[in-house]
Amino acid sequence: MMDRNEHHTGDLERFLALGAETAPGLREFIFDGSATGLTRLRTAEGEDWIIACVDVGTVPAEHAGVVHRLLLQANNLWAGTQGNTLGLYGDQDAIVLSRSVRAAEASPLMLRQVLRSLVEDARRWRVWLDHLVDGSAPVLD
Repeated sequence: MMDRNEHHTGDLERFLALGAETAPGLREFIFDGSATGLTRLRTAEGEDWIIACVDVGTVPAEHAGVVHRLLLQANNLWAGTQGNTLGLYGDQDAIVLSRSVRAAEASPLMLRQVLRSLVEDARRWRVWLDHLVDGSAPVLD
């Protein structure tokens, strides 16, 4: 059986060939067993961007205040994010880790590296969230 993690070059090339107007809303790729997504958008100024994202988990309701504060601090200081952005999505407080890349600067290799990095960072955040639930505070690097 082929490892789905290693055969994305053609799919990434096809995604890059699409313009912001014709790209699907969200294109999913599996990296290291985790679902990741790519989407394209064009700004009001006409710049074409690619947004790469991965789900981190859901904010535990009983720790919502602490988690929301932690996410804001991490975004402000880039602590534990490697320059990525943490955000909330939807009514269920889903945590998403994302990175934006100028489409003109993107290549399949670069997108592959970005997605793998997001997956690794999301795993670290999941561990931190688990520690919050069991009472130990996360330490951001």
